[in-house]
Amino acid sequence: MKYRMYIIAGAILVGLMVYAVVLQLGPRTLKVEITDEQVAEVTEGDFMEYIDVNGVVSPAKTMRVNAQEGGTVERICCHNGDLLQRGDTILVLSNPKVMEEMAAERQSYELQQMQHRQQLIEMHQKSITLRSQALQAEFELKKIGKDFELAEEEARMGIKSQAQLEVARDEYEYNRRRTLLNLESLHQDSVLNVLGRQLIQQQMAMEARKLENSNRRRAALAILAPVDGQISSLNTTIGAQVTAGEQVGEIGVLTNYILKARLNEYYIDRIQPGLPSTAVLKGRRYGFEVSRITPQVQEHSFAVELRPTPDPAQRGGEEWRLGQTLHLQIELGKPERRLVIPRGSFYAQTSGQWIMLVDEKERSARRVPIKLGRQNTEYYEVIDGLHAGDRVLVSGYEAFGDAEVVKWSK
Repeated sequence: MKYRMYIIAGAILVGLMVYAVVLQLGPRTLKVEITDEQVAEVTEGDFMEYIDVNGVVSPAKTMRVNAQEGGTVERICCHNGDLLQRGDTILVLSNPKVMEEMAAERQSYELQQMQHRQQLIEMHQKSITLRSQALQAEFELKKIGKDFELAEEEARMGIKSQAQLEVARDEYEYNRRRTLLNLESLHQDSVLNVLGRQLIQQQMAMEARKLENSNRRRAALAILAPVDGQISSLNTTIGAQVTAGEQVGEIGVLTNYILKARLNEYYIDRIQPGLPSTAVLKGRRYGFEVSRITPQVQEHSFAVELRPTPDPAQRGGEEWRLGQTLHLQIELGKPERRLVIPRGSFYAQTSGQWIMLVDEKERSARRVPIKLGRQNTEYYEVIDGLHAGDRVLVSGYEAFGDAEVVKWSK
């Protein structure tokens, strides 16, 4: 009897130890409260992989505004975001050195113009003198010609001898040649006079253009909008120094728009020009396509540009504003029949390597290994571990701890 009590106690102790071992080796179970919203069904349907990204509305064409002359900012005539027309004033600069140079050039121009006008007057007077001398020479040539004709007539009439006629002939020939040489000399002087006048006029024109360029320097102190558009990147202040050629702002031409976005470097080998994309604004869908890719990776992302698709029925430029953000979905392929499950917060704990498979009869869920593939904003692609019709928990698993089985508490 004494030993019987020890044997019973030992058996109970062994039983408790076996039960503890069984509990330790069996699946860890936890009772939790589960709602219908936490459960989703595995289905087979059309799966399309796309990227969700925010695109910023930007002008398709942007022009830099550069200062042609350096100086100090004296007045700022507009602000970032203002709509400008071509020729509107953006900044006004002051530059005393430029103004002094312009005053000196103006004074030099006026002095040279006075000198040139005096030279032209002198050349005009010389031209008159040369024409007068040429007229006198032509008169003398005609006169000696008539004198010789008279000498020939007198010789025929017997008034003059043949010897006197020969003397008159020699005298006529000499005077004729001398007069012709004189006329030729006068002609050359006249040509030189004309060329001199043309040269002076060319010099005057060059000086006028030089003065005009000087005036342009003065006009360049007022920086004007080169095209119609919206000003941006205007980050100067009154009193700031601006150097020649420095960019002072940008003007976006508002006739056409593009979207600029940055994508994770993971997609750099899958993005190519022509990929379609859609955006929704105020309940309307707009189509875009990737138009440009900048492959340089910065901070684990790269830049892409998207332009509106040429759809005559698509209008929206009047609704967009520069800097506005549109939510985009860039399609990476065509729809395919795949096994999918809705996205859920379970992925944060499992990294897509396992999931809690629901047993409706037992009102429980157990951990099963799975393999997920691609994803979009709505679904994960299931590659292995589940079948169509299976029901799984897609909510967060933070409260489950390391439990391998969860049971419904209600």
